[in-house]
Amino acid sequence: MRRSYLMGAGSLAVPCLVIWGAFVGSEAGASMAVAPNAEETRLTAGDLARLSDLGPASPTPGQHIFSLSPDRKLAAVQVRTADPSSNRYLIRIDVIEITSGSAPRTVDTGGDIILQFVSGVGGVAVSTGNAAGTPLIWSHDGKWIYFLKRLAGTAQVWRAAASGAGSEAVTSEAGGVDDFLLLDDDHRLVYSCSQRDPALEGAVKAEALRGFRYDSRFIPLFADGPQVTTTTRVTKTVDLSTGRAWEASSAEAAEFEKSVQTATAGPFAISKEGRTAFVSVGDGQQDSIGSKLAVRNETGEEQVCTSPDCTGVLAIWWTKDANGLRFMRRDGWANSETAIYEWKLGTSQPKRLYATPDLLLDCQPMDLGLVCARERSADPRHIVLLNPDTGRIRVVYDPNPEFHRFSLGKIERLHWRNGFGIETFGDLIYPLGYVRGRTYPLIVVQYLSRGFLRGGVGDEFPVQAFASRGYAVLSVQRPDSSLLRLEFDRNGVDPASLVRDFRDRRSVLSAIEIAVRRLINRGIVNPRQVGITGLSDGSSTVQFALINSDLFSAASVSGCCWEPFQDATVGPAAAKAYHQSGWPPLVDYNAEFWSHISLIANAQRVSAPLLIQQSDDEFRAAIASYAALKQANRAAALFVFPMEHHIKWQPAHRLAAYERNLRWFDFWLRGIGDGREWQSED
Repeated sequence: MRRSYLMGAGSLAVPCLVIWGAFVGSEAGASMAVAPNAEETRLTAGDLARLSDLGPASPTPGQHIFSLSPDRKLAAVQVRTADPSSNRYLIRIDVIEITSGSAPRTVDTGGDIILQFVSGVGGVAVSTGNAAGTPLIWSHDGKWIYFLKRLAGTAQVWRAAASGAGSEAVTSEAGGVDDFLLLDDDHRLVYSCSQRDPALEGAVKAEALRGFRYDSRFIPLFADGPQVTTTTRVTKTVDLSTGRAWEASSAEAAEFEKSVQTATAGPFAISKEGRTAFVSVGDGQQDSIGSKLAVRNETGEEQVCTSPDCTGVLAIWWTKDANGLRFMRRDGWANSETAIYEWKLGTSQPKRLYATPDLLLDCQPMDLGLVCARERSADPRHIVLLNPDTGRIRVVYDPNPEFHRFSLGKIERLHWRNGFGIETFGDLIYPLGYVRGRTYPLIVVQYLSRGFLRGGVGDEFPVQAFASRGYAVLSVQRPDSSLLRLEFDRNGVDPASLVRDFRDRRSVLSAIEIAVRRLINRGIVNPRQVGITGLSDGSSTVQFALINSDLFSAASVSGCCWEPFQDATVGPAAAKAYHQSGWPPLVDYNAEFWSHISLIANAQRVSAPLLIQQSDDEFRAAIASYAALKQANRAAALFVFPMEHHIKWQPAHRLAAYERNLRWFDFWLRGIGDGREWQSED
């Protein structure tokens, strides 16, 4: 949970620059999933927009989707239900009895969404636009649940009676609370907050009078001034019985900081005897490649599991007898499965207990097995009780029971290799009412394809609403870029060449093209009706595809666009990082390089109509590309959403993006509509 719960609307993160085929055995081994349908009810974009979500949208290390009570019989979870009509979220906290099957108990309602923040230039917190949720911490006696609740622009620590008897605020900081820790005595709570710093404020005001020096503090993409902070972080303690707050003692502050470090340290587990299980990362390793499961005893001696099956560990638990470990990792073709293994200490090879194509998140142990958040391709996030030994799984809590009344397109899991020989996977969503032998328009949604197929990365492209409208949808998982890096490392090649010759982008496009052509050859897809979508890194793939492929007849993006002058829009600090990764500087204009990615350089060649739906934090990156396309008399439309970030968080905006994407592809791929919406005065 730590350090990711800063409040309010902030600046947006820089658009992603990520340095990151043939089908295998046709569709042999592919999984076919069909959502349970009680009746023929077609799903709409509005139905998707109004779904209820559990916990953080994309949990970071230390964040939990739900919280187990001390006796591990109850779970607390925050539920957010989007309401596009009011452009707000309806927020509540439910308590679930895990084994009884009784109805959940709501213990608190109200509050505003808390956005996820990350550290930007100079350590200034910037918002991703994703929902962060709130930490849910049980009192040690199991009577109270502590959480952050945001009202009137600031977040305070609240507590709700687990019995449902009511809730109350326990802090009242003018600037709001960022994070907190309940101490073991259940009487004190330590929290961090921001306070105005007169010295910093004065320095910024003084500099403003002289004019700000343009330097690494600037990110012109989303702010006209430097990214600076005028607050200081302080740690306080509050007495829960009296409400009196004071500056935390050194011991209290140290305990709080220890909890922060522990929460973000990566997967680990401590046995009752004091042995620590953790992921050991080899020298020079920057990711999970080569990482191993290890155990350290009280004297510092270590045991390491050297099996390849002990790499890429996501979570760790001790077995009941403490003689081994159970752990979760990605597994199978292109790591398309979630698997649970058991490693007996002293043995060389762990045993695989359970594997599923479903996405499992935040699994926590209890006597009966694991309590996990689960997403299936056709099922939004819910909570299950899983026995890895038997494979038995039971739904404990479903915040969207009404979702199962919709008739959804069938989903087929596909596995293939791209033109570089790299394994990848994706999901084919058949149009509702699919008839074998008939061809259909296709929408490609790409970047990630794990869990619930809602709107793709960024949640702007309504997968099942497309299917209900008569489209086939192909959701493509990005090929693993680390495999390209390993190849370059083995051959002693500069990794920056992955960017300079667009090898990474070619790898992604190859995966998409091979899959699409295979579906065309299977007689499912009309080759003249293929659209492609993408956000962030996915938007860069769309740019590259429109210039380097003839497959696509229409496109839609967000977080666009890469152009020769991007150095100026992202600011000096980000520009330096991009140069180091292989992007050419402004003074070294490389026409050959930009011919592969720049829409400005290729405006006359781009034939596919392009829809750009951009946040106001990022639209400056798109206006030159858009202007060039319009000057070249190409079909293009740009829409700017106010008070938005990299990911659009406002319910009305998300619904508008859904519906506009539906109308865009209806017009350009199927000739539905009169096109007046896409005509502009410019």
